[in-house]
Amino acid sequence: MPHKEIPDMLGRVLSGTKYGVKQTRGKFGLGAKMALIWSKMTTGLPFDIRSARPRSTSISHYVLDIDIH
Repeated sequence: MPHKEIPDMLGRVLSGTKYGVKQTRGKFGLGAKMALIWSKMTTGLPFDIRSARPRSTSISHYVLDIDIH
């Protein structure tokens, strides 16, 4: 996914069960969502997200925090 879309995409996926992101193979699925929410529940820390495209010299870094209650 394009780097500038990462915060919006993850925010929409994690904020509710019905989101406007078309699920396709190889993208963000329920398992990843459950792992992120479990890590938030157990540590209380925000998510540290790093992403890079193949053969790219740049790495995007985002810190995302959600209210799980």
